[in-house]
Amino acid sequence: MKYRYRMNMAGLVYLAITLLVGVAATVRPNNILVWVFGLLLSLILVSGIISGTSLFRMTMRRLDPGHGRVGRPLVVRYQVRGGSRLIPLFDLSVSEVSGSSARDWSRFSRPNPAWIMHVGPSETAHGESVLVPDRRGRMRLDRIVASSSFPFGLLGKVVEISQPMETLVHPDTVPLSAAALDRLFEGFGDGDRSGRRTGPVGEYAGLREYRFGDSIRSVAWKRWVPGEEPLVVQRASPSPRRLRLVLDLRRPTSELRLPEGEDRRAREERAITLAASIAESVILAGGEVGLLPVGPAAPEVRAHAGRRQLDRILTVLAGIDLDEDRASTPLVGNPGHGCVTVVVQIGRAHV
Repeated sequence: MKYRYRMNMAGLVYLAITLLVGVAATVRPNNILVWVFGLLLSLILVSGIISGTSLFRMTMRRLDPGHGRVGRPLVVRYQVRGGSRLIPLFDLSVSEVSGSSARDWSRFSRPNPAWIMHVGPSETAHGESVLVPDRRGRMRLDRIVASSSFPFGLLGKVVEISQPMETLVHPDTVPLSAAALDRLFEGFGDGDRSGRRTGPVGEYAGLREYRFGDSIRSVAWKRWVPGEEPLVVQRASPSPRRLRLVLDLRRPTSELRLPEGEDRRAREERAITLAASIAESVILAGGEVGLLPVGPAAPEVRAHAGRRQLDRILTVLAGIDLDEDRASTPLVGNPGHGCVTVVVQIGRAHV
């Protein structure tokens, strides 16, 4: 943890005026000038003591911000605890310090500092800073700086700590229309195949004993014998649509054959955005989606449904590093019965 004082523009102007009054009081000694010069110096001293004492031995840390999304606000929270037992903290500004790394947060966005109005002696307060990332990938956060120039805004004390942390920024997504989803599954049925689980509707799966809470409509009255427990018709629930996304990134960025003047890296990012958009639209519609990135060192995601599955897919897509070497892996693999395979290629990525 580093401590230092910082003079702002108002403090520099105030200091210049103080020096002029001091020179005037030295050249032509006068009681009023001496008293004014002493008052100006005392205000600087009081400002430095109050701001320095309130920030001395304070502690702060960054809370885990979670995953971000391109074009959507990401809230970064800070926890600050006052170190003084007598003097509270006022007008505290907490912000991130930019670095030189390619994954530094300054390459993703420019957030506003978090502002905390008051922190009582030995109390804990929280502040929030909001940033909107404009690119996906691994975002690195490191140094945090807190400053306060209370009470006069002349001389401020700055406290800086180092807390390395990384978070993922998921790619942006574009919702697909129902007609576009139907075209993806065209020729593979409507998804009403019988699955492993049972439900109130679907194909006949068998009979079982009546349980409390079963609908009276599901009772097999034709098989019921008076004096015995009734039987209930058990049916298989419809199986959801299943899709396997294959993201073809085998060809390096420099070897892509695109029209002259088109940004190759932007085209690759559009392909990743398209894959994320298809996965989100199908999962939100109740389908199952799997992901197979081909080329970069990224894991395969088996086909499942639900919000957690969408987070897994977006996390894998966010972690793809297009600057790494690509592997010439063939597009092979068995998607499984009743599973649609969609291949996203760079030359055919349109969002």
